[in-house]
Amino acid sequence: MTPAVFKNWKRVAGWTFYMVLLVTSSETLAADTSANWRPTYDLVMRWLNFGIMIILFFKYARKPLAAFLKGKSRQIQESIKRVEKEKEAIQTRIDEILNERKKGREHLHQIRDRLISQGEMRKQKIIDDAKKESHLLLESAKQKIEFEITTARDRLQVEMVDQAIDLALQKLPQLMTDQDTQNSLKVYLDGLQSLPKS
Repeated sequence: MTPAVFKNWKRVAGWTFYMVLLVTSSETLAADTSANWRPTYDLVMRWLNFGIMIILFFKYARKPLAAFLKGKSRQIQESIKRVEKEKEAIQTRIDEILNERKKGREHLHQIRDRLISQGEMRKQKIIDDAKKESHLLLESAKQKIEFEITTARDRLQVEMVDQAIDLALQKLPQLMTDQDTQNSLKVYLDGLQSLPKS
């Protein structure tokens, strides 16, 4: 306790002692008189004691109580400010989380769009490759078919020539005369002479 507060408490103790003496002396005086005015006296003394207590309270306890209440008020205000700062920090963190979530969604949309785009490109490439491959297969099949047709035609021609030769060999000896043989020989020799000399 500070000396001023200690001094005030001495005064309060003095006034309390004075009031106790006053009450005890009034009880002694009241015992001598008649009992009719005693309830009124007790009521007046109670009010007088209550008034003195109020005066003493306002005189000595008001400042410490006010200081205590101001201190509590200051503590409450500091607590409120601290809670408000925490609330602002939490709100800032919530805003950051919402922004990160929004950026994350945008990033996911970009990834999805990029994957869809890449998928479309791959799909188109596969289609183009399939078209090229089918075109190559068709060309290869056409070439094979043409080769087979050409081979078959050549084989057919060879077979026809062979049959024609066989048929000619069977019928020509009977139809050919000596004159025809000499003419053939002459044509053959003329053909040999017309060949360029090396």
